[in-house]
Amino acid sequence: MRLLSYQLIFVGLFLLCLKGLGQSISENGDILSTQATNPRARPDAKKEGPKKKKIRYIIRSDSKGTLSGNKCFEEVTKKFGFEYLIVPEKMPPNRNGFSRFMHNFGVKTVLFFKNGPGWQIRLNKKYKQCRYQYGDFVG
Repeated sequence: MRLLSYQLIFVGLFLLCLKGLGQSISENGDILSTQATNPRARPDAKKEGPKKKKIRYIIRSDSKGTLSGNKCFEEVTKKFGFEYLIVPEKMPPNRNGFSRFMHNFGVKTVLFFKNGPGWQIRLNKKYKQCRYQYGDFVG
């Protein structure tokens, strides 16, 4: 009986010590549950929510091969991380062929490293599927 009471006292003191170690008091007297918890913490807005994909643009002078207006193909290109931008000749981002080529070369290089070496083959396959699915298929 005596041994049981000593064990209960020891366990009680041990639990009190653990409880005292788990709590800490902040500068203004608030009791914090753990040392790593701050009740006034504000979440970082950059880390919250899904990340937005940065959409790059491939500049084209004509709309041939872009299926503009086709929702299926627009979603596919967004998944790949780009969109087609149709700009007539002599307009600001398309002033001459060399600047358009250099811009598109940089975008396609980024897409190569982002989507893998066969991204254009996969894109052409999806192009044919979307074209046939939405009735843009002629022939």
